[in-house]
Formats: sequence, structure tokens, C-alpha cells
Amino acid sequence: MDIRDYMDLIRVKNCLIASFGTAIAGLIASNFNIHLWDRILLASLVVFFICGFGNVINDIYDIDIDKINKPYRPLPSGKISLKSAKLFAWILAISGILLSVFNWKCFIIALVNTTILYLYAKRFKRNKIIGNPLVAYLTGSVFLFGGASVDNIFITFILFLCAMLTTWGREIVKDFEDMEGDRRSGVLSFPIKYGKRSLYLALGLLILAVILSPLPYLLGIFSFLYLAGVLFCDILLLYSIVKLLKNPTKEEAYRCAKKIKMVTTLILISFILGAIYRDFIT
Repeated sequence: MDIRDYMDLIRVKNCLIASFGTAIAGLIASNFNIHLWDRILLASLVVFFICGFGNVINDIYDIDIDKINKPYRPLPSGKISLKSAKLFAWILAISGILLSVFNWKCFIIALVNTTILYLYAKRFKRNKIIGNPLVAYLTGSVFLFGGASVDNIFITFILFLCAMLTTWGREIVKDFEDMEGDRRSGVLSFPIKYGKRSLYLALGLLILAVILSPLPYLLGIFSFLYLAGVLFCDILLLYSIVKLLKNPTKEEAYRCAKKIKMVTTLILISFILGAIYRDFIT
């Protein structure tokens, strides 16, 4: 057994990024209270394990497809047996759920997310009309979980909504890019069902995220530094999707999805800077 194969199976980088997002959300929600570091660390570990579970269970259900498209992955290559992967997946899930009992809100979110990850891999991955909002929720819930861990879900709830709406919009844009391949594979998505009109749904979701984004400043949660950063990000978001609407091609969809991903990182940085500067001036 090579530990590196198991790290590859869980996509350790993705798990670490999710854990980092949880830690940042926890720190922001706790006003950078170092006395709550143990809760934030536990929350980060829970997210790491459950994110790992989701990645493993996806590979388990995708093993036949991966034998063709990704034969180098641990399961199709035979580096890890299917039986071992299933055992490993449920060890990760149970470990994450057990660790989450330090906070009842975290426990509920962990339980719900584990269930969604399982159902997504088993039933909804090929139905992106249902699968996309599930992926969007799971992405945003990383921040929700961080806030819940320190009993201050209010601040991170706005970040959760913005992340969820932005991710959902990005998933639709990615589906537009992948429309030809998805149609051949029998995958159902908004672009396959509605064509170019689906991009207006993506635009609507991003506009909702933009409308919500100044709320932390207007409510006095973050400083002006946050507002300046997030307004810049909002302009980039809207510019990217409008540019795609004017030129709805596969290539432009790829560029748009890439820009949206970059903007979400910048928004997180704005949250961090806004929270730090708020504490500094007060």
C-alpha cells in the first residue's frame, strides 16, 4: 500500500483548499479569536475528511468511465482495489461525522453534506440540472461550516450565499463549454435543454451574488477595504458573463469559467482583508 495513491484518490489538494476555506471562515466569524483555534481546527479536519469521502465515492462510481478517460487514476489503474476504496471512503465519512459532534450545527451540516455527496455520485452526476445546485451548495457550505464551528453563522452565511450563487453560475458556463461531449454521453444540463438561453440563468445567478456582495459592508461587518475589493470583483464577474453572451462559443465559455474561478479567490481575499482591517481600526 502506497500512501501517495490514497492521497491521489482523495485529491488531497482539493481537500486542503476546502479545509483552508473553512479555517478562514472560522477565523473571520470568530473575530480572529485565537482561543477558538481548537474548534476551527476540528472543523477544518471534518471538511477535509468529508471532502475526501466525496472525491473517493465519485471515483468509485466513475471507475468504468475513468478506465477510458483517466486510466492513470488509482482505481482504474489497479493501484487501489475497489473494495479498499469503498472501505476507505466510509472510514473518511464516519471519521468526519464523528469529529463534527463538537457542535450540533456542524454535525447536521456534516451529515447532510455526506448524504448529498453520496447521492450526487450515485444519481445526480449525469443530471446536471439537479447536480449543479448541489455542487454549488457544497462549495458554499465550506464557509457556512466555518461560521457554525464558532457559533457565528451570520457573518459567513452571506459568504455562503455568494459562493453558492457564483459556483452555480460557473457550473452552467462550464456545461455550455462541455455541451457537445455531454450530449454524446447522455448527460442532461441546462445548456443541452435550453441552449444559449441557459447563459441568462448564469447571468441571473451572478447578478444575485453581486447584489448580495456589498451586504457585509452595509451591515457594518467589514471595512471599506472589503467593499472596494468586492466591487472590483463584481465588475469582473459581470464583464465576463456579458462578454460570453455576446460571443457564446466554447472557447469564450472556457475563458469565462476560468475568470469566474479567479474572481471567487479574489472575493475570499477581500473578505479576509476587510475583516483584518476592521479589527485593526477598531
